[in-house]
Amino acid sequence: MDQFLQALVSGLLLGGFYAVMALGLSVIWGVMGVINLAHGEFLMIGAYMAWGLFRFFGLDPFASLLLILPLMFLVGYLLQIILINRIVERPYLMALLVTFGVSIALANTFKILFTSDPRNVPVVYNGSMQLVGITFPIVKTIIFFVALLSMICLQIFLQRSRLGKSIRATAQNKNAARIVGVDINRVYAITAGLCIALTAAAGAMISPTQAIFPFMGPPFTLKAFTITALGGLGRIPGALLGGIILGITEILVSTYVQGIGTNLGIVTSFALLVLILVLRPQGLLGGLRPLDAEAE
Repeated sequence: MDQFLQALVSGLLLGGFYAVMALGLSVIWGVMGVINLAHGEFLMIGAYMAWGLFRFFGLDPFASLLLILPLMFLVGYLLQIILINRIVERPYLMALLVTFGVSIALANTFKILFTSDPRNVPVVYNGSMQLVGITFPIVKTIIFFVALLSMICLQIFLQRSRLGKSIRATAQNKNAARIVGVDINRVYAITAGLCIALTAAAGAMISPTQAIFPFMGPPFTLKAFTITALGGLGRIPGALLGGIILGITEILVSTYVQGIGTNLGIVTSFALLVLILVLRPQGLLGGLRPLDAEAE
């Protein structure tokens, strides 16, 4: 019983990170209809930024979010204005090819700059604490609460602010939003900036517990797809639910299935994704758009 409770807690903490990690892909897909295959690479960039700020300036990874968030917002905003806005109205395959090209370019650029050697951020509090007989890793517990805070702030922004309402209106019907005076390209650029900043922040937060290397992104992109299929496009509570389901599933499998190997996360994510798409192609909570709808 203690082993099961420990697995549930570990899966819950992991699921909180997965939720905030997947939000960027989910919201961009939901608002623009663009499937961002470079999602994991932006997480990788955030991790490298946290490592660089820690190594050269001694800045804690969580404190570095104050710099990473605005910088990556600017990166996302400019990327959308310069590149993605040109393909949003085109068939979905165009966006897949462009973002796939971006992912390859980013990963190989960082390989040239930093080689393939893994890096890490050795924070002094990377230990654990005991509470009612259950072990809570300190860094993962902090990540969980920071992730919850980030999702709450994003939910309030989307629900209460004028800009957030414009983003939701664009996601629901972009043509109607244009008619009432919403600047669609500006909304897309701000959405991309927010989502890429949030994804990079997730990478910075996980840097103390995850080896950082140029090709770490694709597994996270796959997991983000799975969470989006579970929770729905652009749904913050759905992302939290999907992240927790994936996190708990991964930990339970690793706890009770021996000898599964180091690719546990990829295997579990792929199996869940295939199962969802075979049994319920629109996603568990109706989250996935049909491809012909995205192409319109």
